[in-house]
Amino acid sequence: MRAEAQHINDDREALHWALGSVCACAAERFRALRARRLFSTHSLGILWIIIFIVSSAFNVSIALAARLGYQRTASALGWWMREFQYDRFVPFAAAMPPGLFVLMGVVVVLFSVSLCLSVRNHPASFATFCAALALSLVSWLYQLGIPAYLQALSPQHRWRIGICFALTAGVLGALRYGSAVPDPSMRNLAGRRR
Repeated sequence: MRAEAQHINDDREALHWALGSVCACAAERFRALRARRLFSTHSLGILWIIIFIVSSAFNVSIALAARLGYQRTASALGWWMREFQYDRFVPFAAAMPPGLFVLMGVVVVLFSVSLCLSVRNHPASFATFCAALALSLVSWLYQLGIPAYLQALSPQHRWRIGICFALTAGVLGALRYGSAVPDPSMRNLAGRRR
């Protein structure tokens, strides 16, 4: 662009050309930075945490709505789940002990705290996410032990949940024990364990 500007004889055209060049350079630089940030490990981790928050909040909401007898609310939430039937879900919600609802609520809070810490690049974000994930897994394993759970949800849905936990554990294991440590909080955790 600099070479082409030297061949323009009119000052007004040269100024117009220079401003256009600056705008084109800025737009290209912005596009390059934006794509890199959009697909960074940190931004994908934040997206994963948001997915867990939404999923956990959805699970506790639909179970609580069914437990309290809010059929319309539970059915509206269940619309998002394939093969959801309110009459099959109510016995499962009724069989859930109150402590399980509390545990599910704590999971949502811990995932939210993890998101807040992760956005701020706080070193405790990884440990908070792992704690929330472990409690979420404990909650799900407890639910698997409730006989009404097996009738309430399809086998495909249970497989999807299991695969999600396995995939998350695999990614966390790769980040934790892999050669490339993504952020300083991982190094702090690795140093404490040794």
